[in-house]
Amino acid sequence: MISLILSEENPTLPNDIKLVFNDVKVFYMKYYPGHGIRKDEQERMYKELSLIKNEVEKGDVIVYARSYGVFYRDGMNRLKKFFSKPVVISTEAIIDRLRELGAKKVYVVTPYNQRRHDYEIKWIQGFGFQVVGSIALGRTGGPAIASTPHELVINAVKIAQESSADAIYVACTILSTLPILDKLSGKLPVVTAASATVDKVKEIINLRNNV
Repeated sequence: MISLILSEENPTLPNDIKLVFNDVKVFYMKYYPGHGIRKDEQERMYKELSLIKNEVEKGDVIVYARSYGVFYRDGMNRLKKFFSKPVVISTEAIIDRLRELGAKKVYVVTPYNQRRHDYEIKWIQGFGFQVVGSIALGRTGGPAIASTPHELVINAVKIAQESSADAIYVACTILSTLPILDKLSGKLPVVTAASATVDKVKEIINLRNNV
């Protein structure tokens, strides 16, 4: 079983992930503005996680499919130490996948408004990637992101495919991308927040099955 931890603003991934995995139990966490970096934000986050920890750890793999509290390595490492089972963190999976591809130059597509989009660019640059271009789809909040038409994402990626990037990164696990991965493919590899997460889960399951 996979234990999937999400923001309460994410209605998309529980449906999309079932295209790949059958046995998924979903745990929703309260949405708070901010990035979960401050001490008080971390304390609140772990207080909430403590309430669901026992149930979450019944899963073979734990998936933390949100960025809150895990934008940076310290936060990622703390979360992995908190649980006794293997943890896949979407933010970490994205960075790892881009590095596996050998990408140095990245084209960024996000569903976000400009302010949140700029933060995403700053975040990915902080891990050493050069952003050669980007598109913001201008949507604010979970419901607006979740209702983004697939066609908008496909068209944005088509533009990105013509860039000088080594890879294309499509942000946000609330944005539905798993059903359209084949339509996003082109000369450049495409890493979406959801696809990177799923790939990492498959990796862990395959390793366990091969032991």
